[in-house]
Amino acid sequence: MRSGRIISIAGVAAARAVVALVLALAFWAAAPVALGWLPTTVMTASMTPAIEVGDIVVSRPVPREALLPGRVVLATDPDWADRLRLHRIAELGPDGDLVTKGDANPDADSTPLHPDAVLGVGVLRVPGIGMPIVWLRTGEVLPLAGVVAAFALCLAVALRRGVDDDPDDPSPPPEDTPLTRRALRAPPARSRLFRRGFGFAVAVATAGVTVSTPASASFSDESAASGTVTAGRVTGPETLGCYNDGGAVVTWAYDGWEPRSFDLLVNGRVVIADIPPRFRAARVPDDGSYSLFRTDRVTVRTNVGEQWSAESGESVPVGGVLLGFGRPFCR
Repeated sequence: MRSGRIISIAGVAAARAVVALVLALAFWAAAPVALGWLPTTVMTASMTPAIEVGDIVVSRPVPREALLPGRVVLATDPDWADRLRLHRIAELGPDGDLVTKGDANPDADSTPLHPDAVLGVGVLRVPGIGMPIVWLRTGEVLPLAGVVAAFALCLAVALRRGVDDDPDDPSPPPEDTPLTRRALRAPPARSRLFRRGFGFAVAVATAGVTVSTPASASFSDESAASGTVTAGRVTGPETLGCYNDGGAVVTWAYDGWEPRSFDLLVNGRVVIADIPPRFRAARVPDDGSYSLFRTDRVTVRTNVGEQWSAESGESVPVGGVLLGFGRPFCR
């Protein structure tokens, strides 16, 4: 095989890989809309380096009792009527309002959130795919034009009928008739299907970028940027339970990607980290911070790979001790 042919095949393959990666990330940003979830483009760096400007965060609606400290919420910003706020709940106010704070900010937000203003809790982050939206809204024409031109070039090369698509046909040329001339002019069925498939994927990607609304915040300090597409499939543990056995023991079920570990959280605070992936139960530690007169909420988080995680959508209530006596127990 000649070197020119090798370079051509490699170029087409690389272009198709780039286009497939971009479209896959755009799909993960757009697909949750079908579930009623809201994709949001991060416009500021209030929680970097965990989440960067240009990431798309997907939030899902949750009941009011699931708005616990430590969770990241998407809400209508009371300080700016035309903006959304995507910050972490720092604490619950005495009147039920939510005190929020960006991880990268030195102080809490000046105005608490009313629970009715919350649109959802962040559950998924797609890295970097929203940068064109950021550039468009901030008027940065040069990087936007450069990325659009580069993607258009990759798309053109990816749709090109390369030498690897159809093997050389050693058979003699067909008889020159009007019928064979029409057949030779028609593109192969495989090439037509490939082009149509890419056209549909481009439409899906465009829809995903179009529906995402800008927010001035970020998502989770557990979710560093990653180029893996499978990270969009990370799910949290399910079917949380609790039983008393000399203390509170939390159980869970998990049916997803092979986890690296689990974490046990109380009110959004990690109390046990790096639970082995084969475990499906953990004892709530008695660290003296619980109270008989307060109900704490326990959740479990899945860690997949080195950078992606997902928290359970449900929690279990745990009680505390009285005057330093006793152990945490299931309520």
